[in-house]
Amino acid sequence: MYKNLFRSALVGFPHLQILSRNSNNLFSIRLLSTHKNKSKRTNNMEPRYDLNRKWVLMQKSAPNKKNSFKLVSYNILAQDLLLEHMYLYVEIQQKCLIWRRRMQNIQRELTKLDPDIVCLQEMQYDHLPKLVHHISELNGKRLEYVYKKKTGSRTDGCAIIYDACKFQLLEHRGLEMFTENVPLLNRENVALLAKFRLKQPERLTENMDKEIVVATTHLLYNPKREDVRCAQVQKLMRELLNFARDANDGMITPVVLTGDFNSTINSEPIALLTDKKADDTTSFNFEALDPGECYASTFQGKWITVDYILRSACVQSKHQLQVQGVYSLPTVESCTRSGPIPNHYLGSDHYALGAVFALA
Repeated sequence: MYKNLFRSALVGFPHLQILSRNSNNLFSIRLLSTHKNKSKRTNNMEPRYDLNRKWVLMQKSAPNKKNSFKLVSYNILAQDLLLEHMYLYVEIQQKCLIWRRRMQNIQRELTKLDPDIVCLQEMQYDHLPKLVHHISELNGKRLEYVYKKKTGSRTDGCAIIYDACKFQLLEHRGLEMFTENVPLLNRENVALLAKFRLKQPERLTENMDKEIVVATTHLLYNPKREDVRCAQVQKLMRELLNFARDANDGMITPVVLTGDFNSTINSEPIALLTDKKADDTTSFNFEALDPGECYASTFQGKWITVDYILRSACVQSKHQLQVQGVYSLPTVESCTRSGPIPNHYLGSDHYALGAVFALA
């Protein structure tokens, strides 16, 4: 059923090709390049879309572009979910809630930030092809993506979009949190895991084996069910370990984990991810790129942060994953001053997160 729906969504986009699809609604899509003689864009940390935000350098030296990449994570608010929960947006002008308007704002923001990898949550399956096409048209990159729809009848899910000129997709896997006969895992939430190899110019032979795992998820919202979110995190960690660990030597490919965790930084689900176990070879020792208490990624009764980018720092990592820069979230004060989102220039009810990493 969803294969036919997805194909319907691709009508009018001959530049998009379904590479593969399995029984779990996991898709791999290629964007057939239509760009010729495009000028190369400089991959730096200067561009920003929101004047309340800025890129913060974490190292004194400029990034080594050969082994670095920029990643953005964004809960873009699925239109079907917006329509289902319209009561949450009564203070917002109706024109700012129309998908066409929101998509234009989202694609402009992502084009301005110019990431090499984009992790999206609440990505509605029938809106994804057109969004990717427009971003590619604007930034001139050859984009491909993988997608995992939520379990059941929900129309949104998680997507990972990547620059196919910079990364080679080695493997991807969808994870459904739903587990039959397990009460704490009876929800439709999902995660998406992808393993990439960083491409190098042909004249360079060093570091050809630089690999990275990128994962994104959207955990249960219900504020009263932290126990469910903890169970979902535990299942995700088990799957990630299986996905990132080399079966031959036991070494672990470094991981960037992103998403909407619907959890504050001091909550138990985040503690499960960031618990340090120096002598435990099965722990990722995730570090959250935490902006602090005075910043926010969304409004849930008050301005708070529930969206994160985390990086692994485990003992048996194949190579080191360094943070070179972070796209700062807006302060609670600036969020209050700017008012509810989406608005005339921001297309979602969450703020995008961004970071620049280097593989050393």
